[in-house]
Amino acid sequence: MKCKLCLAREADKTGSHIVPAFILKTLFERNKEFVVSISDKDVANHVGRELTPEKIKEYMGRDLSDKEIEKNHIPFIEDYILCSICENRIGHLESLYASRIHAVISKKECEIDEIADFGKDGFLVSLFWYSVIWRYSISTKNPFSLKIKNQKSLRNYLDRNLQSTIQGLEEHISGEPECINYPIGVFFNSNAVIKSSSNPVFGLTQQANPYFLFFNEYVVILFFKDSQIKGIKHTFFGLEKSFEYTEHINTNGKALNIGVIKNSVWEDIKAKVFQSLAKMKHQEFVQMFSFIANHYNLDFNKKHIKIFIDRILNDDTTFADRYDKGRVLEILKEELIKIPIKVG
Repeated sequence: MKCKLCLAREADKTGSHIVPAFILKTLFERNKEFVVSISDKDVANHVGRELTPEKIKEYMGRDLSDKEIEKNHIPFIEDYILCSICENRIGHLESLYASRIHAVISKKECEIDEIADFGKDGFLVSLFWYSVIWRYSISTKNPFSLKIKNQKSLRNYLDRNLQSTIQGLEEHISGEPECINYPIGVFFNSNAVIKSSSNPVFGLTQQANPYFLFFNEYVVILFFKDSQIKGIKHTFFGLEKSFEYTEHINTNGKALNIGVIKNSVWEDIKAKVFQSLAKMKHQEFVQMFSFIANHYNLDFNKKHIKIFIDRILNDDTTFADRYDKGRVLEILKEELIKIPIKVG
């Protein structure tokens, strides 16, 4: 299989990070992760390879099954998508961003809204986030994906601008690099103080103009045309309480800054994000119940659906198992057999 970045060399690298480890380190300790991923397709538990059986049982309320162990993976690491050279090129970019950008804003306590202006390093900021979004899109382990033409555009841009040495990348950034082609806005809230978080990592799959992504401490908004910025007005879970996002989207070479969101607004954004994800799953379960009940001509109503949903949410179980597919189907079967067939 060819490398998905250069399209020339063999994809021989294992353990490629889809989302850089330093972006996720306040979400969980490396190799000791416990991640519950909820997508529009599936719900799965992912356990770091160094997490002890005792800790697993503490998180889940039970031991991992043999089937879960067999299928276990962390959704932010993938094998054989990059060659070693392209892995190193991306690694140089990550190193510069971590030291020049992330290390600076991570120290902020985020008590007020503010703008972090990185001047000429705006190119570094945009290039870094293009690389993360592109990797997140090509990963087979995450539900988010860019439109094919957008994914190709980012790949071409990255391949032209990434360098084989960190010195070469520094010189490229400090010179007159290629224009920042794709309007992007980056917003941040530091979790460095408490070192623990319920922050999500996800991308809205139903929206493409712009794309909206959440990476632990970062919110990233990505357009592919300047004209889209002044098009349809969007709201992003309350982000507008801190920033008018269109004012902080780079366009026509405008220097890129990072909006640092105050803590109270950030918590409100997170609450709305989790509510949205829960609503997505609930709608899916309602459709599932209705489809099967209609298929078997059962005499059901809204009360039956409510009991089904309430059992999913309120039965005695840990969060790790709440939306487990097998558990949901078992509850569905138990509730459906209580409903009589329609007469006539």
